[in-house]
Amino acid sequence: MKNDEGFILISVLIALGIFSLLVLAIGQEINLMGKVGRSSALKAKALVDAVNTMEALKQEERPVSGSEEKEGFIIESKVKEFSFSSQIYEIKVTVEDKNGKEILSLQTLREK
Repeated sequence: MKNDEGFILISVLIALGIFSLLVLAIGQEINLMGKVGRSSALKAKALVDAVNTMEALKQEERPVSGSEEKEGFIIESKVKEFSFSSQIYEIKVTVEDKNGKEILSLQTLREK
């Protein structure tokens, strides 16, 4: 019987070790899901702001380049004549975070 007690103790320690590893893995997955969710929400918000800025520039008679700050983003718009035709504007909207890291960029052409 005394030999069985040592065996039971080792079995319990091994089971606790395996359980601890499983709990750690599940915790890491939950943390990763949170990061992915926050990143997706950030990119979705940046896309909406970029599309709104692009549409506003397309509606202006004479769009101009500029930069504005919105809810944690820096939205920079560049307007120039298209290189192959002076009758077309090339409009580019770039969204960056506060650190200057580009999140996304949109580009289109529009007749003058």
